[in-house]
Amino acid sequence: MQLKVIDSFLAKTVLDDDVIGLTPLKAGRYPIKAIEDEQYEVAKSNATICYLTSQELEQIIKSKAAVIINE
Repeated sequence: MQLKVIDSFLAKTVLDDDVIGLTPLKAGRYPIKAIEDEQYEVAKSNATICYLTSQELEQIIKSKAAVIINE
């Protein structure tokens, strides 16, 4: 699956020492996969991994900032 971002938004990421931070997901396509606890993992092109909850992903799709592409 891929996440096609239409309008940029912020996603959670893990910084040094397990500190949670935010990173922008800009317009483009990113691989996305479901992981445990209703979470999704999004791989940015620069090897940064982002995390979205199922609720956050649902809101982003409803706002038309992104769509899921099954390939």
